[in-house]
Amino acid sequence: MVSLPFPRLPKSGFVRHIVTLITGAAVAQIIPLLVSPLITRLYTPHDMGIQAVYISWMSALAVLATARYEMAIVLPADERQGGNLMGLSLLCATLLSLLVAMVVAFDGHAKIAARLGAPELEPWLLLLPVSVWLAGLMQAWTNWNNRHRRYQANANGRMTQSLGMAAAQVAGGFLGAGAGGLILGQLAGQIGSLLSQGWADIKSRFAWRREVSRAGMREMASAYSEFPKVNAPHALSTALLDSAILAALTLLAGTAAVGFYGLMMRVLKLPAALIGQAVAQVAYRELAEARNLGQPLRPILRKMMLTLGGMALFPFLVIQLFGEPLFALVFGDNWAEAGRYAEAMSLYILFHFVASPLGMVPPVINRQRFAFLLSLVQAGLFLGTLWLGFSAWNDVVSTFQLVSAVMAAYFLCYFAWLYKAAR
Repeated sequence: MVSLPFPRLPKSGFVRHIVTLITGAAVAQIIPLLVSPLITRLYTPHDMGIQAVYISWMSALAVLATARYEMAIVLPADERQGGNLMGLSLLCATLLSLLVAMVVAFDGHAKIAARLGAPELEPWLLLLPVSVWLAGLMQAWTNWNNRHRRYQANANGRMTQSLGMAAAQVAGGFLGAGAGGLILGQLAGQIGSLLSQGWADIKSRFAWRREVSRAGMREMASAYSEFPKVNAPHALSTALLDSAILAALTLLAGTAAVGFYGLMMRVLKLPAALIGQAVAQVAYRELAEARNLGQPLRPILRKMMLTLGGMALFPFLVIQLFGEPLFALVFGDNWAEAGRYAEAMSLYILFHFVASPLGMVPPVINRQRFAFLLSLVQAGLFLGTLWLGFSAWNDVVSTFQLVSAVMAAYFLCYFAWLYKAAR
């Protein structure tokens, strides 16, 4: 696979693009933060647990939606190749959504909901194929906009998604829709985001489609076959880890614990969503350019690690010391338990914040296979430690403290390997 170098992007442009994405992410995260105290009073932990199960499986399937070809859209210098990768990504998303619809229709959504340990999810599984399709299209357009430096479109998409989701979920809460209000809100946000991301192409009547052909898509599918072969299983294992954690918590502690865990992770991962994703989107292109020009990657990697670690340190200390009273104050006394979970998992979140944007490095340095193996080790350590903790103490907080310590050790080893591999 050969990629021609991109034109040199001025440093000021790099910073400006990151600021644009961070601004959009900040607004997108502020909206749910503002409505969270209302959401937690309109919905029960059980409702949020049902939504968490739905989102976890939707996210796992969405990872496969485009066969990860959307990650390659940024790489080729030739515009025709980029267009064919975009067309290939949309085609894969449509085919997988149709497959999911067939499974839900013929296997029976009641049986699937029962297997997931959440029978109340049954009527809403009919929306799963649509959610997966929209998620795949959003991923494709995110990278298509990155390719053309339309970072404002991606920022607008995140803001629209957040606003649409919050409005629909609040309305559903007042109407007493239960878990369905949360799931429909998620769907409304996806639709709004996709329209915002693709608005420039909608106005141009998708002019890029003229460059797309069956032969061109087959050529790109072969040239970037490493992405579905290695990157897709890697991303799927990461997404399935979240689903497996929720399934384990459902069996070991009940759906209320899943609701506490879901709120806790959503709040603690806000910095990663706010800053980490913005850094990752822009840095991915810059790392690919540096690689193609034969420039060293270690200085970029070292700067990313130190900057992200420094930014995460203060929030980590705050959550570690005041997690329980902060959650009770902001979300209500019923959610104090989520604050205890946050205190226990704060060290894990600190390292996860640093590691998340660094996931863009292995595809650039052609080390996706070993990175995939490491992700399997990560999943095994997390789930194994979770089972061990419950077996020993039968207590969620004590178990999460053990998980946090073990995963911190894993991430230190991961950082050392990544830095060595980037020489």
